[in-house]
Amino acid sequence: MRPLDAYYHALSLIVPQTPMARSRILNHALHGFPYTHLRKPRLGMFQPDSLLGWSQVAGTKAIHPSFEFRARYTIDGSGRRNTGYSGVTSKVAILGCSWAFGHGVDDNETFAARLHRVEGIPVHNYACMGYGPTQAYLQLLHRINLQEVVAENGVVAYFWVPDQLMRAWRRLEWIALNSWVNPHGPSHPVFDLADEELHHVGLVGCEGARVDPLLLPGLVERTEWRITTLLVRAMHELVSAAGRRFMVIVPPLPNRRHDQAAGQKLTDLLTESRVPCLAMNHEANLRRSDSSGMFYRFDEHPTATWHAAVADSLATAILNDPAAQES
Repeated sequence: MRPLDAYYHALSLIVPQTPMARSRILNHALHGFPYTHLRKPRLGMFQPDSLLGWSQVAGTKAIHPSFEFRARYTIDGSGRRNTGYSGVTSKVAILGCSWAFGHGVDDNETFAARLHRVEGIPVHNYACMGYGPTQAYLQLLHRINLQEVVAENGVVAYFWVPDQLMRAWRRLEWIALNSWVNPHGPSHPVFDLADEELHHVGLVGCEGARVDPLLLPGLVERTEWRITTLLVRAMHELVSAAGRRFMVIVPPLPNRRHDQAAGQKLTDLLTESRVPCLAMNHEANLRRSDSSGMFYRFDEHPTATWHAAVADSLATAILNDPAAQES
């Protein structure tokens, strides 16, 4: 184990269950500084992927060390996060990024695992850290056989959070951040717009990134919104054509103006496009007296409290009440 990784693991063995974990100053000094300025802990569960940029290594186990948690991840034989369900066909297939994957919580604490354990619902979790709408659509196109792995009355639930906006196209900041995946080649999957239609160009590196022109501030973000909307509509069409139900989930978000506005904007765009969308941003917070503990302090990823609330809302609003999906 490399010295920096040994440091992260030592920190995660000592701090999370102590009052130190509640100190933002110590969090940023002891964990945030090396995490931001040196590198993240190496989990050993990712591999370069010629289609998606990177993917999870099937059959691996990893420990994720942090100032606030020490989480254990298990990747099953098909490259999915373990939910406790090992059958071939599921009733729910989850797509998304680290929030849906369960960054920072053990296998049995994710909302996907709770759906299976508490509600008895067969669930497969295809979410992966760092993924955006491009990877989700490509998974449905090329990696997930809906006819085989999702039941006829099943649901494909795509979890979207504002962090995914910058992953939707060619933003330099995001591509540079993930260049570690393939240091000597491209690592970011891209769809461009051609006559307002999606055109898959494959993987790009920093040389294919874009920044706002000096006289056109906000151009990259506006393109990201257009591509996000088109990708989600394409996912909806693909899943519907296979006879399965598709739903975008906008989960509870941190109480920041930017995040709240982005969540509402996507909800409005999808409503206009007639794409089923469940915005549970406020519902779970209102139902939980301990809502202040729904996010970790350092990176604001969801805690086990958040996952429990999302599992309850998802089971009630989508699975046990199909009419709610159409509202």
